[in-house]
Amino acid sequence: MSKNKLINISPARIILFSFFILILCGTLLLALPIAHITPMSFIDLFFTATSATCVTGLFTIPLSNFTYFGKTVILGLIQIGSLGLATMSLFIISLFIDLGLGTRFMAGQLFELDSWKNIKRILIFTFVSTFTIEIFGAFSFFSIFHTQYSLGNAIFYSLFHAISSFCNAGISFFHFLTEQNLGMYKTNYLFLGTTTILTFFGGLGFITWHEIMMRIRAYFFSLKPYRFSLHSKIILCGTGTLFLVTSVLFWLLEHNNTLKNLTIGQSIANTIFHAISFKSCGFILASLTDFQPATLFLILLIGLIGSSPGSTGSGIKITTFALFLSVIKSAINGRTSAELFERELPLDQIYKAIAVISLSIGWILFTTFCLLIIEKNWSFLDVFFETVSAFSNVGFSLKGTQNLSTLGKLFIIATMFIGRIGSLTFILGLKLKIKKDTTEFSYPEERVMLG
Repeated sequence: MSKNKLINISPARIILFSFFILILCGTLLLALPIAHITPMSFIDLFFTATSATCVTGLFTIPLSNFTYFGKTVILGLIQIGSLGLATMSLFIISLFIDLGLGTRFMAGQLFELDSWKNIKRILIFTFVSTFTIEIFGAFSFFSIFHTQYSLGNAIFYSLFHAISSFCNAGISFFHFLTEQNLGMYKTNYLFLGTTTILTFFGGLGFITWHEIMMRIRAYFFSLKPYRFSLHSKIILCGTGTLFLVTSVLFWLLEHNNTLKNLTIGQSIANTIFHAISFKSCGFILASLTDFQPATLFLILLIGLIGSSPGSTGSGIKITTFALFLSVIKSAINGRTSAELFERELPLDQIYKAIAVISLSIGWILFTTFCLLIIEKNWSFLDVFFETVSAFSNVGFSLKGTQNLSTLGKLFIIATMFIGRIGSLTFILGLKLKIKKDTTEFSYPEERVMLG
């Protein structure tokens, strides 16, 4: 393939088809006789592969029905799906050959970077940091699990939970043991701390972590001060704000409910755990039915906003939400441009942020409407919660995903897939290439009434 053709490849199409191919391969592997204990329908296998690849955590069949081979396939789908098949392919290629101009440009588009000169260094940092953090997390979990399970199971559960936590998948070995949550560890500070740290590291984004490391390096080696990009400033400020707001609201709502019988230290640890997990991971320390209705709404809201671009988390992303808020602020102040941190935001990104949020809400409403027609025994809250949870890749279910009809499962599969890659990316990936009209012109301007 020539460089010109490589440069013209749509990043949206690369993301779309790489995820679809990964899900299809995962389904075929799970369909092998050595992957499962009991016979399973193709739709359930496809659902499982999609949920694992999209790091969602919704399942229609108990994962205990899979053999260790099947569980390993699921673990591989979580790891590859969280980092992205295209990103992993670029990393492997960069280890053996120097990335050419076209490949580096394409990688820069995938990461949405203005500068793609150091893309190889960022790719190496992404994978080295990922596997290093996951290994340390696995050792930490093993110190807990080795007294509770056999050696083989303890090693597998430790590795699985570490990868699932870092990848913000919200899938644990408890799915294999048919448990509902991690409630038995809500007083274990080591478990809570390790899971929270792994989830936070994975959800902050590799670009931001790379800039943090560069800032630390410049400080300790007396180098020229490293300035954060606008992207990282938004991520750090937005993440901190969401964490504080979620923590305060969760504690106010649950301190006399699910946190009632805990000590002050345990209550704080549980609050921090949930504040980080709600963003897109999906681990909880109590049953959903035990939470206050307002807490359930908080889960949907925080999960929909999600984590950072270029991270293992999902949602519409913090940067998208920040740009949307800046547009609202500019409209209120009567300004024709939107700014953040003394930087004017590009108009094309403003349009994209509005499109992402509008299309996301549109798909959620459409899917909710269809499921209300299909699933007669589901209430509005059950359907709406399931839809938003699937789109946000948080993986919560009030009614039980296994109770969906075949058509309902297909809708949730599509919702998990679109939520993971992004609604706008999905549309752009399917759009046929249209020849651009290079003629520059503009129509006459005319104002309309706004309500």
